[in-house]
Amino acid sequence: MWEVYRGNIFGGCAFTSYGGFWMGFALFEILMVITELEPPSKDGKVVWLCVWGVFTLLNLIGTLNANRVVQFVFASLTALFFLLAAGVDNRDIHILAGYVGIVCG
Repeated sequence: MWEVYRGNIFGGCAFTSYGGFWMGFALFEILMVITELEPPSKDGKVVWLCVWGVFTLLNLIGTLNANRVVQFVFASLTALFFLLAAGVDNRDIHILAGYVGIVCG
């Protein structure tokens, strides 16, 4: 939230959005392990990750006037979301997404 205070609305939007995403994603995964809930279909997770991939792609377009490091982070994050979506049904792609996430982070 300090980004908004400093006048960087884009940074504030990015930090808030992705922070909320990762907290929600972790909560979703934890609840599937510790509860006896019926796990949702994998298609729902794929759609959710693809929607975040599109959101990140739009943010990437917003970074075209920023420095190259910020562009790289958003480009690799876009690839990460789409690889995570593809990796729901494919273990090898899921592992590749992990490596992209390490490079991105």
